[in-house]
Amino acid sequence: MTENKPHVVIFGAGMTGRGHIAQLAFEGGWKLTFVDKNSELVKALDQAGKYTVRMISDHPRDVVISDYQVFHIDDKAAISEAIVKCDMVITAVLAGNLPGVAPVLAEGLSRRLMDKSRKPLNIIAAENVNEGSSALWSLTSKHLSVEERREYGHLFGFPNSMVARVVPRSSDPLLIPAEDYNEWTAELQARVGDPTPLNGLEWVPNQEARLKRKLYIHNTGHAVCAYLGVLKGYGFIHEAAQDKWVLSYVRKAIVESGRAVSKAYNFDESDVMAYANNLLDRLPKDALPDSIDRVIREPIRKLGIADRFIGPLELCERYGLPLDGLCLGIAAVLAANTMDAEGIKLTSVIRDKGPATALSEVSGYTPDAESGQAIEGYYNSLISSDFSSI
Repeated sequence: MTENKPHVVIFGAGMTGRGHIAQLAFEGGWKLTFVDKNSELVKALDQAGKYTVRMISDHPRDVVISDYQVFHIDDKAAISEAIVKCDMVITAVLAGNLPGVAPVLAEGLSRRLMDKSRKPLNIIAAENVNEGSSALWSLTSKHLSVEERREYGHLFGFPNSMVARVVPRSSDPLLIPAEDYNEWTAELQARVGDPTPLNGLEWVPNQEARLKRKLYIHNTGHAVCAYLGVLKGYGFIHEAAQDKWVLSYVRKAIVESGRAVSKAYNFDESDVMAYANNLLDRLPKDALPDSIDRVIREPIRKLGIADRFIGPLELCERYGLPLDGLCLGIAAVLAANTMDAEGIKLTSVIRDKGPATALSEVSGYTPDAESGQAIEGYYNSLISSDFSSI
């Protein structure tokens, strides 16, 4: 590996790690170190020495990723050495796996603090959850001494972040299809040292606002499309988005969310609508099939009080804005009967307590009377509908 390149350690060699973060960093001239718990994947990547990200757009291109090393999560000595020498650490492991990263990361930070250079280091959790980096710091700090924890904000920082790109699962670990689209921001004020210039990463002073715009438009639209799509029997996002009825309600929901985001976070409404239209243009394209089953997992998390459904609904209620499309989207989540653990639990609560009480219980938020009535009405309509006639 070329030693004069900047160096990033990426925990998680999955779809986001390899197909998004690594692709951007590699094309920006960075060398890469992957860390993963999947022994077979680590072995495959190590033996091959390269893999391909197929960027899907109107003008597809292949990016061959090389100049990397890859370690199993148990190879703590090698990982610590990489953390001592690197210029940035990024996690892309899904939020539920962050506790497994924390002790290994803490060991590397401890060793780095003993290094003579003592360069500042930023650690970013690219987990697509609110305040993921803050959560990672909370987990990591438990494995550091009191003296080491005092270096937080001085020699290492955990800026919150958000990422957006569709990278569906691939059966071939050496060929990853990925949407040729990137949105990746990190919290400028929370970084240590100079903002690290990594290709595709935008350091922003308004991270919360940018996160909400992305979550309440991009994620909301994607989710509404998926939950309505599964009710109509579609298997992929692009199939559902090509359905005029589905897309009309996706549009309605994200226009409502967009207006609320503009009001709450002082975005120019025309810019927000352009952001929404960009999603509407991308959803029906079939060059990168994205499974609806993947998108509809964890419905309880998606109904969280600050997440993609209840978050914009609460803003619309607060500002007296239209919210019909959002109400239908929430009803679709309740009606979908997804078969993952959260879906089974949600279905059980609905069966025992009804949709309105179930929604309040799992989300921690009770919609106002008008919204609640609309959601329950849509729910009853959806569970009794003959979708072949719509």
